[in-house]
Amino acid sequence: MSEEVRIGVFICDCGSNIAGVVNVPAVVEYARGLPHVVFVDEGRWSCSVDALNTMKQSIKDNRINRVVIASCTPRTHEPLFKQSVKEAGLNPYLLEFVSIREQVSWVHMDMPEVATAKAKDLVKMGVAKAALLEEGEEIRLPVRTECLVIGGGAAGMTAALHIADQGFSAFIVEKAPDLGGILNRVNVVSHDRHSVTAADLVKSKKEAVESHPNIKVFKNTMIDSVEGYIGNYKVALRSNGDGTLKRLDISTIIVASGMREIEPAGLYEYGVDPRVVTQLQLEERLKGGSLKDPGDVVIINCVNSKNETRGCCTVGCPVSVKNALAVKEINPDSRVSILYRDLSMVREEHFQLDAAKAAGIKFIRFPDRSYPELVKKNGSLVLNVHDLLSGRDMAIPADLLVLTTGFCGDESVDAIKGQLKVSSNKDNFFQEAHVKLGPVDFPSAGIALCGCSKSPKSYKESCEEAMAAAMRVSIPMKRGYVEAEGIVADIDLADCNKCGLCHKRCPYSAIQVNEEKEPSVIKALCKGCGLCAADCPQECISIVHYSDPQILAQVDAALEHDPEKKIVGFVCHWCALGGVDMAGVSRLQYPPFGRLIRVMCSARVSIKMIERAFAGGAAGVLVAGCEFPTCHYITGNYAAETRLKRAKKKLAKLGYDPERLWNTWCSAADGPKFAGVMRDMAKALKLE
Repeated sequence: MSEEVRIGVFICDCGSNIAGVVNVPAVVEYARGLPHVVFVDEGRWSCSVDALNTMKQSIKDNRINRVVIASCTPRTHEPLFKQSVKEAGLNPYLLEFVSIREQVSWVHMDMPEVATAKAKDLVKMGVAKAALLEEGEEIRLPVRTECLVIGGGAAGMTAALHIADQGFSAFIVEKAPDLGGILNRVNVVSHDRHSVTAADLVKSKKEAVESHPNIKVFKNTMIDSVEGYIGNYKVALRSNGDGTLKRLDISTIIVASGMREIEPAGLYEYGVDPRVVTQLQLEERLKGGSLKDPGDVVIINCVNSKNETRGCCTVGCPVSVKNALAVKEINPDSRVSILYRDLSMVREEHFQLDAAKAAGIKFIRFPDRSYPELVKKNGSLVLNVHDLLSGRDMAIPADLLVLTTGFCGDESVDAIKGQLKVSSNKDNFFQEAHVKLGPVDFPSAGIALCGCSKSPKSYKESCEEAMAAAMRVSIPMKRGYVEAEGIVADIDLADCNKCGLCHKRCPYSAIQVNEEKEPSVIKALCKGCGLCAADCPQECISIVHYSDPQILAQVDAALEHDPEKKIVGFVCHWCALGGVDMAGVSRLQYPPFGRLIRVMCSARVSIKMIERAFAGGAAGVLVAGCEFPTCHYITGNYAAETRLKRAKKKLAKLGYDPERLWNTWCSAADGPKFAGVMRDMAKALKLE
C-alpha cells in the first residue's frame, strides 16, 4: 500500500489482570511517540462490546489503517479483534496482536517497573511489524456435500448417520470385513444405569447404516491415495480382496480409525501363561461364553499406562469394574479382586462401583511405585501386593489374572496421516488442532476426527464426539463454501533459481512445478507454515503476515536498547505459544529478559533471522516449537531442528558462541517447561 501508514494502538487494562502490574498509562504515553502511531487508547476491557464499538469508531475517525492490540493472548481473542477491524472497514490482516498479559503482567507480578518496560518493548515490536503489514485475502473455495468417513466402528457409523440424516452423502471405508470396530470384541457396554450387549449396539447401528439411502459402505477396503483439499478431494480406495480401485470425489473427511490394545508382552508372564489375559481378551471370553467357571480372578489396573511412557488410558477403571461384575454374574462365589493405583470413574459410572462393592468385589490400592508381583506356588498364580489402605502385605491367589493395559492408535494411522498430511502422537493417536478451540478439527480445513482415533473413549463418548465431528464438516457443506486462511506463501519468480527445494519440502504438497521447473503455490493447500520461505536460498518466497521484513523489524525493535539483556524468542503459534500462555495462566514467574516473536511454525525461522538477532547484540536466541513427534504442520519441527544444527555451525564461523542459540519443543499444556527454559537461559547467559 502506498498510502500514509497510520497506526492505532489499543492497550487493554484487562481489569487488574494487566493494570495491576503494568503501568498502562505509561505504556500508552510511550506508544504515542512511536513512528507512524496517530492514535493510542487505553481500555479497561477491550474485548467488551462497548470497547469494540469504540475501537471501530476510533479507527474511522482517525483514518487508522493499521491496528495494534496490546492485551491478552492472540490464541483466544485475535479472531474477535480481526472481525472488529473488518467491521471498521479495514482488511483484517492489517492487525497485529501483542500479549502483555500472559507474557508480562502474569509472569512478572512482583516486578512492576520491569514488567512495564517489557510491555513497552512488546508494543514497540508490534508497531514495527504493523508498519509493514499488507492486506491479505481469505480464499473462498466451493464445497459440495460428499463426506468420507474412515473407519466403521461406533464413531464412524454414528458420524455417517448424522451426515446422511442432513441429506448429505456419506461414504464409510472400513478395512475389516465387517462394521463394528473394537465393539465386535466387547461383551457389554455400560450406558447410564443399563448394560447393553455390544452385539446389539453393533447390530442396531449396522442396520441403520446399511439401510440408509445416503450412506455407501466399502468393507474390506483401504485408502490408497488422497489428493486435493476441502471441497475437492480425489480419493482412491483399494479392495483388500482383489485389489481393485474405486475413485471418489469427496468434499470433507472424518477420521474415525479407532484404537487397539497394547499387548503387555513380558509383563506378568503374559503370552507365556494362558491364565494371564488382557481386558479385551476377557471380554471375548465373556461374550463367547467360554468362561464357565472363572474361579478366583485378580485384575491389575494401569499396566502399560499412567507411567513415564503414557498417561491414563481413561477407560481402564470403568472397564475393570464392569468386567468384574460380569464375572460375578457367572459365578457369585468367585473371589474377584481389583488391584489399583487410583480409580478414575466419572459420575455416571459410580453406580457400577457401588454395585461391585455390594457384590463382594475387593478393591486393593497399591503404591504407585510398587506394582503387584506375580509368583507361582506349586503351579498356582499368586499376586503379592501391599495394600495402602490397611497397611498390610497380601498374597492373593488367582485362577485368572486380567491385565488392564493401555491403548494406541490403529495400525492404519501411519498410512492415513501421510495421505491426509496430519499428525499423530507417540502412541499413534491423531492430534487435534487445539484441545479447547478445535477439539475435533485437524489443522487442515475440512478434515475432522473423532472417537478412539484421538484417544481411548467409552462408547457414549465416542458417539458424542462423532456427532461433533459430523457437525463440524457439515458447516461448509451446508454453506456451500469455506474461506481458507489468508496466511499463505507468495513466490517472486524474478530471483527464483528453480532449485525445487520448496516443492520437495512443502508438508502439504502446496507448491507445484511446471515443465520449466517454475514453482507456483496452490493457495487452497498452503497453510502458511513458512518452511519454504526459510529454506529458499534466493529469499524469493514471502509469507503473508509473516514476511522476512516484518519479522526482522520486530527483532530490530526488540534490540534497540540494552540488547545484551535481551533474549529474542521465535515461538510457534500452536504448541509453544500455548506453553507460554499456560505459564501465564498458571502465574509461573520467570526472568523478564525474553522478547517473543510469534511465527506460525518453528520451521518459519530462518538462519538469517537468527543471525540478525546476534548481530543486533542479543544475549541469546530461543526457537520454540511443537513437542516431538507432533507438529501442527506435520514435519515443521523436524525441519526446524535440522536448520538449527546448520545455524549453530554458521554462527561459530561468524564468531558467535553457538551455545547462545537455544531451542525447546514444548506442548501447549506445558507452561512449567517453558518457564523452566527461560530460567535456565537467563542463568546460562548470566543475565540479572
